[in-house]
Amino acid sequence: MTRSTIRSRTGRAAVLAVLGAMLLAGCFGGGSDSGAESTNGGGGGSSGDFGSGEESPGGDDGGTAGEPGTALPLGPQTLDRQIIVTAEIRVRSQDVQRDADRAAQQATTLGGIVSGDVRGGSGSQQTADLVLRVPPERVDQLLDALAGFGEEVSRSVRTEDVTTVKADVDSRVESLQASLDRLRGLLADASDITDLVTLERELAARESDLESLQAQQRALGDQISLATVSLSLVAEAPEPEDETAGFLGGLGTGWDAFLTVGSALLTALGASLPFLVLVGLIVGTVGWVSRRRHRPADAPAAPVG
Repeated sequence: MTRSTIRSRTGRAAVLAVLGAMLLAGCFGGGSDSGAESTNGGGGGSSGDFGSGEESPGGDDGGTAGEPGTALPLGPQTLDRQIIVTAEIRVRSQDVQRDADRAAQQATTLGGIVSGDVRGGSGSQQTADLVLRVPPERVDQLLDALAGFGEEVSRSVRTEDVTTVKADVDSRVESLQASLDRLRGLLADASDITDLVTLERELAARESDLESLQAQQRALGDQISLATVSLSLVAEAPEPEDETAGFLGGLGTGWDAFLTVGSALLTALGASLPFLVLVGLIVGTVGWVSRRRHRPADAPAAPVG
């Protein structure tokens, strides 16, 4: 009975030591996994289940990694540059609907897709906004083709280097996948209820972290593999009609001026008419009173006989 108790405690201590090593591995990336596991190799009999068969990052040359001239794996000089390309272009078009369809077809021809298409307005107010995704090496070709649809108003191209971000996410994904494999192996060999609960809880947390990192990995891969080109099409403003020259042109211009002046005069007259009526009434009343006051008295009657 005492031996079984000691054996159970020893196995539990080994599981806890393994979990501690795996937590360190998740924090410090794939390179820290092997170091943490080798440190805990003598802590219990179960540590060899997931650390004994792994090699150091340098392989056979791991013992000489600190010697001059030895290149570190995944150093900056060995990484392929990972670039996100985005571009915007604004074009004034004679036929917005036609050119929007041509832009979508052009993106498809260059090996891309249309991820957004919004159109609205009518006549001279018609617009179309498209989001086109094409391979990065085809961006200049697509922009030149779009500029040929009409008058190019503006163009901009931006690049963002995400090499280190991509390498970090990839490394963390690999580390978590390795940790999950080891946890599943321990879970299959565990017999104690407490160990099972602890391992299952840790396994669920690691799987959630892995799903989140894989989503970031897919998003970065999509942005790197296909550049984003935002196209804005606007309708051209209609050209003003040519005015007729010569006598008829002058006559038309004079008639338009006459109508404009006449309309202005009539408007002014209509606005001032109520005031004119009031002033006329006041002036008429004053004149009538003034005449009444200055009228001469009646002459005296002549004497009779």
